[in-house]
Amino acid sequence: MVEQEIQQKLQSLDYEVYCSSKIFKNCRQQLEIREFFKLFQYVILSETICEREVTELIPLLKNYSIRIIRKVETNVTEMDHRYLEIEQLNAIISSSDSVDELRECLYNLKEKDARMEDMQQNNNVVQLSGKVSLIESNYLQNSGSYNEINLGIIETLHRLSQTESKILSILIEAGNHVVTREELCHKVWNEEVTKSHLASLSSTVTRIKMKFEQANLEKIAIHTLWGKGYRINQNLLKYIQTEEIFKSIVSHG
Repeated sequence: MVEQEIQQKLQSLDYEVYCSSKIFKNCRQQLEIREFFKLFQYVILSETICEREVTELIPLLKNYSIRIIRKVETNVTEMDHRYLEIEQLNAIISSSDSVDELRECLYNLKEKDARMEDMQQNNNVVQLSGKVSLIESNYLQNSGSYNEINLGIIETLHRLSQTESKILSILIEAGNHVVTREELCHKVWNEEVTKSHLASLSSTVTRIKMKFEQANLEKIAIHTLWGKGYRINQNLLKYIQTEEIFKSIVSHG
């Protein structure tokens, strides 16, 4: 009965909803229910499930390739924010969310899945290689010496999407100051901040970090200060500020 309101909203969006405490218990007992989860796109962890239980459930649910959504009543805990940041949770909703908010949240998750599939198919390497090679050549001619770190930064910056570049640019401009999540969302999307924007911001920041790590650059390109916001790694900031070409790439993509 406690889930009746959210169930009705989801059903009005043409989603089939199944509420069960038995499945929750089976998951915790690690019983085999793989076929069951194949029937659904998302699993929603209710606010009636405590944080310790969520910590136990998430690794088990990740085995089923299903999107995990956390439902809260009002406030989002620090742990939920952390799980959202590292993409252990895919979204956070609340009982008070309108049908419009739920619709946009679920649509964004669906779009993200589609983009990930396209990226895996295309790999984006072919599109980037010529552009990066040309810039590397020009850079080497101008500098007269090979700098592996700088070339790695150039290539990574070109691998950033438009939204990723915008977020990085805002953090670079902020220097050693922390930028709140709400401020970043407002500057990136120029709209009223929603849970959907906050979820997108967390996953986008994670992708930026991963791209820098894949290039063997700064292990943590962007620092997350829980309850405060984000700040760019100061060593990475110094590298970017030393060369105009870095700032140009971030500004123009």
